[in-house]
Amino acid sequence: MVANRFRAKKDKWTKLLQKYEKSKKVKQLIFVKYKGKSKANIVLYEKVNGKFKKVFACTGYVGKNGIGKKREGDKKTPTGTYGFTKAFGIKKNPGSKIKYIKLNKYYYWSGDRRYYNQMIDIRKVKASRSGEHLIDYKPHYNYALAIDYNKNCVYKKGSAIFLHCTGSNPYTGGCVAVKQKYMKKIMQTADKNAKICIYPK
Repeated sequence: MVANRFRAKKDKWTKLLQKYEKSKKVKQLIFVKYKGKSKANIVLYEKVNGKFKKVFACTGYVGKNGIGKKREGDKKTPTGTYGFTKAFGIKKNPGSKIKYIKLNKYYYWSGDRRYYNQMIDIRKVKASRSGEHLIDYKPHYNYALAIDYNKNCVYKKGSAIFLHCTGSNPYTGGCVAVKQKYMKKIMQTADKNAKICIYPK
């Protein structure tokens, strides 16, 4: 009998932890373990003495149509490992490790072809007011981190993919959502090199 035949294979989550334990830059990981429909388990890890330790685990939500985003409007959350580009919110800075932008009425996440999938200040750029008027999305954008999906800003590939606070619905339009208390903790913990990993459980 070959003992290895019965040895459990390392799952993708263990492999991700081991991969990033070798990284000198990545000190936080956020796992989004998709459970089906629009539900996910969210786990925040922080590296302590070279090993990742769990900070918390909670229930969260992904797109109304699940994961595996392909295009704008499909209501799916992208699958894969991503970084963060910005921290922002309607409320005052909660102590974000990533540079924080407090929203006002001039900020949009643009749907304009020229500025697609970018945060713009309409006082500074001439663009249509298409896309999301960020300050209108309360409580969702009380605190938010922009995920670097479609970082090349390919038009209609998908935009405004964030990790943000939950609202009244048990799903998102393609983002990842957690309760506000957990979102604050993530922002207080995750630095500019943190990764968010979104895969089936």
